[in-house]
Amino acid sequence: MATLSNQRPVPPEYITRGQRIVEDMHSEYQHIVVAHDPDYGHVLYLDDDLQIAESDHAYNRAMIDPLVQAGLTGRVLILGGGDGGVLKAAVHGGVHDATLVDIDGKVLELAQRYFPGLCEDAFTATNARVVVGDAFAWLDDARGYDGIVYDLTMEPVRANQSRLEFIEEIVGRIAASLQPEGMLTMQCCSEHQPQLRREIHDALSRHFTAVADYPVVVPSYHEQWIFAHARYPARR
Repeated sequence: MATLSNQRPVPPEYITRGQRIVEDMHSEYQHIVVAHDPDYGHVLYLDDDLQIAESDHAYNRAMIDPLVQAGLTGRVLILGGGDGGVLKAAVHGGVHDATLVDIDGKVLELAQRYFPGLCEDAFTATNARVVVGDAFAWLDDARGYDGIVYDLTMEPVRANQSRLEFIEEIVGRIAASLQPEGMLTMQCCSEHQPQLRREIHDALSRHFTAVADYPVVVPSYHEQWIFAHARYPARR
């Protein structure tokens, strides 16, 4: 929960929007809330940050459509995305071998219970593999992917690491894990975070030779969200 100096903590959106809480629990890794909104259906929050709602199919398509349009539907790795929406977009979009790696099995369980419209049969699809584990560690041995989808944080996960250092490290590791003409797709930030958008774009441009980012309307976000894709890793 964000805290402003000399002010009270800002309440999470499921409180300010008056959403009905249907699950409120702490897993080994995070605080998970599933709320229900009359306009958007069930909504997932992790550590009080809105992740996705049943209405937000545009988010998942924005992650997978660039890969499908480029014909990169062989081996695809999804980092994060435990709600299963991106995985569904991948397996229904023609990806032959999709692997999802998410650290929190509780999120996967709740997704199948409360978000069947988002994940549908993705977790049991024959062209899908689901790994409950550390997505960052998975990159250590990841090689030769046609596409990698980054659906995780933009903030450092290690102490004493700046955001710029973190973004540079993650983009570089993903570039090294792709086949020579592979593609990275990712969610970036709000349209109201121009500095972070520039930081991500600059990091992508240092490791790839074709970079694009663009806004997408995600219904439950009440704002446009920036997505990016980058291709042709710059081999050094």
